[in-house]
Amino acid sequence: MLVDCKEIQKDEQAAEPARGISRLDVSQHCSADVLTNVLLKPSGLGQIEVGQNKHFYSKGAFNLIQLVLYLLRQTGPAHIFISSYSISEESLATLLRYQEKGDILSIRFLIDNRVRTISPKPFDYLVTAFPDCYRCCALHAKVALIWNEKYCLSVVGSQNATHNPKLERGIIHTEETVFQFDLKTLTDEFYNGTT
Repeated sequence: MLVDCKEIQKDEQAAEPARGISRLDVSQHCSADVLTNVLLKPSGLGQIEVGQNKHFYSKGAFNLIQLVLYLLRQTGPAHIFISSYSISEESLATLLRYQEKGDILSIRFLIDNRVRTISPKPFDYLVTAFPDCYRCCALHAKVALIWNEKYCLSVVGSQNATHNPKLERGIIHTEETVFQFDLKTLTDEFYNGTT
């Protein structure tokens, strides 16, 4: 189902720093938002097109990393930035293989502080496999950024980088303004994070 995007007025005050708040009001330039049925696998999203945002629900059939890999097959080699409340060894091993093959040009992780104690094995794997590419902070945002010369995708949703057989909600933004907002916010958190 296609839904026409509505113009959103840019609020100039959104650029002013407010304590603890990052905000973006954009005038969307996308031609449409695409609403999907509940998905059982990422391929149910179909092709990603710049100018179309995709909204979806999944019944826990795939996690954030599986979605990123599906999108990476469409974008070609790209840079990846993932923020997640939790992550599994299996997800990390898969991302490492994709990076070694050259499908992932660079990668960064922003992970919740509690992963160190709640999931010590995946955290140790992260530290060993991606020593300069991760930071920890107080985090609950689940975001994946994927970009190269053609695409600037921002995936925002409830999915973590672990298997979780529950109903999940997400949106894939193709709007570069949204991507830049997410990239700046996550990069700032990355540089303020701890190892």
